[in-house]
Amino acid sequence: MKDNDKPMGSKNPTIQSMLEHLAQETVLPEKVDLWQTVRANLAASKTLSQSKELFMNKRIIFSALAVVAVLSIVAVLVANTVTTVSAKEILDRAYQTQTQTMTNQGIRHVRNEFYSNLEGKSDGQGEDTIVESYSDAANGNFRVVFADKKTGNLLVVFAFDGSNAYNSEGSNSGQSSAALLTVYRSPQSRPSLTGTTFANHINGKSNAALDAEAKSMFGRMRQNPHVELVGKETWDNGHTVYVLRSQQEVKSFAENDPMGLVTLYFDVNTYQLLGSRASIEKDGKEVLISRQQILLDEILPADSHIAWDLSDLQGIDIVDDPNGEHSVPETLAPNVNPAKVLATKTDSAYLLKTVPDGFSLEVSVLPKQPANELFFYEAGYTNNAGDYFTIRTFTDKPLEDTSWADETYTTASGLVLYFVNQPSITTRGEEFNGGLMQAPNGHTYAIESSLPRERIKELLEELVLVK
Repeated sequence: MKDNDKPMGSKNPTIQSMLEHLAQETVLPEKVDLWQTVRANLAASKTLSQSKELFMNKRIIFSALAVVAVLSIVAVLVANTVTTVSAKEILDRAYQTQTQTMTNQGIRHVRNEFYSNLEGKSDGQGEDTIVESYSDAANGNFRVVFADKKTGNLLVVFAFDGSNAYNSEGSNSGQSSAALLTVYRSPQSRPSLTGTTFANHINGKSNAALDAEAKSMFGRMRQNPHVELVGKETWDNGHTVYVLRSQQEVKSFAENDPMGLVTLYFDVNTYQLLGSRASIEKDGKEVLISRQQILLDEILPADSHIAWDLSDLQGIDIVDDPNGEHSVPETLAPNVNPAKVLATKTDSAYLLKTVPDGFSLEVSVLPKQPANELFFYEAGYTNNAGDYFTIRTFTDKPLEDTSWADETYTTASGLVLYFVNQPSITTRGEEFNGGLMQAPNGHTYAIESSLPRERIKELLEELVLVK
């Protein structure tokens, strides 16, 4: 893969002629510089909002996640193959592939490479991470390992071996290769791998198509009528992919103008999203903001030996956590009444009066919660179309600063939601909506949803304390 490929812009006579030329012969990237033309066509856009993080409690989201807040994104740009499918056909087929439920018979093994450079530093100064995951849907075992590509340092580790959860709750980013990563081993039942912040992180980073930023870029590209099908290319690992490119907002903290170039890569046979690449212009030059590439995606036989207990890993120090102080969220059993269970554990949990039509409810809690700490729970309402509404514990204190909110809504019961302007959209093209909700009891809750704001407001009116 090459990161110095020159970007292609929206079609105009100059660029169109170059595209036609590329379709006829191979042109070395360094011989074609179209950035000035692309820059001239970039639309003026609003300043990128640097909204506050909604998940700052390490017990909820594990502070290590900040280290790997990877936008994701990949690839090379030597496209000299004419294809007969259109960009829209590829995106439509990719969407169908992405929304299908996978039924793996065996152990899924995925290896990804992520590069993140949100601050827009000079090329090569971002974080380059290798993420390798194994997951067995039959028994719930999984392991996800993050490593620094340059140093080989282990950064973050999560796993479940059937009896214990493993959680690093930290990172070795910036440490010497001799520094050991502390991993806590907590006896507990099967962790939740659907609907929780923890689960979304695990799923997203172990599968490019589930990564939040990759989804966001894919959603924008599906809505953009000016997407270019650049052609096909074959990667070093043998994957042949379709290359699609568009101009869209690129999430970064480097420039006031968030517009940049996004390239997505889809397998020519399965239409699976295999990678992406995002860049912006800074000081007259193209700066790579993020990239991602699936290096390997395979299904191993169900009887394959996998060290779910991390016994094969070098560079970690496993510390027993018998009291579950470092455990991860577990889903309440489906045959229990979540409201009644929560009512026995806390007097500060909110749920909707009734589950909305077409939605299902999943509630997750930490299995062992110290009596002197804020009780953590997360309730996620989802439907088959991928819509969701989630509420979870944030803090037992009121908000001191709400200047970041772009809208405030107060319910009849006194709940106040401060909507945050989040630069993200879902795969279905809907804007992310959510924020922090302050309750009359003085506690603050995090709200996330893919639903329109007016619908969120209707649901907020239905929230009640469980008793």
